Parts: sequence; C-alpha cells; structure tokens
Amino acid sequence: MKIATILALVMISNPVWGNSLNTVEKIQESISANLSQGDSTKAIEEYLASANIVYSYDKYSFRYQAVVRENEADCKFESIFLWLFYECAIQIYINLNKQGDYKDHEVYQSYSGL
Repeated sequence: MKIATILALVMISNPVWGNSLNTVEKIQESISANLSQGDSTKAIEEYLASANIVYSYDKYSFRYQAVVRENEADCKFESIFLWLFYECAIQIYINLNKQGDYKDHEVYQSYSGL
C-alpha cells in the first residue's frame, strides 16, 4: 500500500506525466507566463528548450514554429466526423518583430485528412 501511494504521488508531481503541454490552453498559458513582448531570440529558444518543444525558425515569416502531433496532443474534436477521418495536431507560432524580438504568439488545432 505504501509503495502504491508513493508511486501515485511521484506520477502526479512529475512534470513529464502531470503537467505536459498537450492542449492549446496549456501551451497558450505557458507561453504567456514565460515570454513577454521584446524578449530576445535567446530567451525564446531557452523557453522552447525548457518546455521540450521541438521547433524550427522560418526566416521568411520571422517566426518560430512547432507542431505537437496527435500522439502527444490532447485535441478537442468538435464532431465525430473530424475524429474518424482526420488527424489532429497543435500548431505553435511565436512571431517576432522587425528587430527580431518576441512580438506575439498563435496556438491552434489543425487537422489533416486522409
């Protein structure tokens, strides 16, 4: 009984299991809590690394971009049709201003079909 209690507490308190960034809302909250307008690219990259978000930089759109795929994302399906025929992912865009500093971000669900 003691071992089961300890394992349950470890699983709840461990950030990998208990607090993963797997919904649009959690990702939005995390970015808003950790980045402010004017933050440098170094601060952005440090945040993304600390959040275990694999990203790339689009030099033509001046933004960092990342995708949380269906196997890691907790998507909210709005209909049975979407759930049956489409794969869901969460798109993350961290936009920069002309000076290369944090401007704003976009996080949303997207679907790809068969």
